[in-house]
Amino acid sequence: MGGGERPLETMERLKRDAGKTGKTGRLLKRVAGDSIWSIAGLTLMNLTAQFAIYPLWNRQLGNEKYGRILFLIAAMNILAVSMGSACNYGRMKESTGGKTGNRIYRNILTATSLAGILYIAAVCLLAGQDVTLTEGILLAVLTVATLWRYYADVGYRLSLDYKRFFFYYLTISIGYGIGALLFLKTGLWPLALLPGEILGVALVYFRGTVLRGEGEHEPEPAGQKALIRVVLTLFLTEVISNLIFNGDRVLLNLLEDGEAVSLYYQASLLGKTMSLIATPMNSVLIGYLSRYGGRLDRKIMGLVTGAAAGGLAAATVVCTLASHILIRLLYPQNYELVRQYFWQANCAQAAFFLSNIAATVLLRYCRVRYQMYINIVYAALFMALCIPGTLLRGLPGFCLALLGVCVLKLGFVLALGWRTAITGKGMAAEAGSIG
Repeated sequence: MGGGERPLETMERLKRDAGKTGKTGRLLKRVAGDSIWSIAGLTLMNLTAQFAIYPLWNRQLGNEKYGRILFLIAAMNILAVSMGSACNYGRMKESTGGKTGNRIYRNILTATSLAGILYIAAVCLLAGQDVTLTEGILLAVLTVATLWRYYADVGYRLSLDYKRFFFYYLTISIGYGIGALLFLKTGLWPLALLPGEILGVALVYFRGTVLRGEGEHEPEPAGQKALIRVVLTLFLTEVISNLIFNGDRVLLNLLEDGEAVSLYYQASLLGKTMSLIATPMNSVLIGYLSRYGGRLDRKIMGLVTGAAAGGLAAATVVCTLASHILIRLLYPQNYELVRQYFWQANCAQAAFFLSNIAATVLLRYCRVRYQMYINIVYAALFMALCIPGTLLRGLPGFCLALLGVCVLKLGFVLALGWRTAITGKGMAAEAGSIG
């Protein structure tokens, strides 16, 4: 019998292992369920915007005007989405160390709202866009509402209440439907999105706690400075990310024209919609990862790398095939013009989407500055490849160049993760570290 376990010891060990397995199974089941609620909510909202509002703009206003609107929406997102997401992720990062407060994030968002009004005025005046005074005012209001809306869902993420997260985005989707009717009635394109953004913020204000009151814990002055540094780091990271995510609209508008912006948007529509799913998936990931300890190891990176490789191939095939169906239905007048770009555009967006999910894993285990490194490399690649690609070959050159940029970004994120898993360099000092 030698050193083997006695029957009683074996039984106790099996009970312990079964308990661990059951706990892990329940956790995975809950994560999967929350992911479904989260993805369903944001997908519903994006389906309403991408497949109802945007084609409506195109049909009513034409390719050139539609391309200009896409440029203005991109300019809005670069500020509003970046700071709203930075405060959202900053608060989630802070929550790994304990309770969080409201005031510091509210102050940051209020200051950004005031700056956002001036920013949109400058975009409308200096970019030479065909924008009326009424449209400019409504776009400024839309920018402020979008800023707060991107932060507001943090309450659901902190509480892991993803059913309410779904109804939050359902409310926004209903608002978009109301906005479509207002646009058809008035011809003012910002009204198509504005009711949805306002309804989302209002829901959280009246039914939640993150937009009013002081919250559970307000940090001391030294802690506030640390939080501001984290938010600013994440903001700069998000600005770079959104510059690149919306870079097709900005670059093509500057080097080509509004029609090129419109055509690439349609070619990449399925891929971009899938990329937007990264936001709710990241919400679930960071929400659960913030509550569990452990370090980034080779096993985790092996899972992340395998999922990224398989996901890239599957998403490219599915989005390319689906594009032939949906673009023919939504934009029949442009189908023959854009079909040649489907696979490049969708593969690029799939790589972008997967790199964002992998970067969220790094945000939990590694120092915040890694997010900055990722996006600096991304921006440098974009400038180095996409500008000459567009100048030399126009829209076809841009499509191939952006594909290369997104695949290289995914590879860089995975390389950083493997480096940390193998060497331990860049690992956050502790679970609650926000540095």
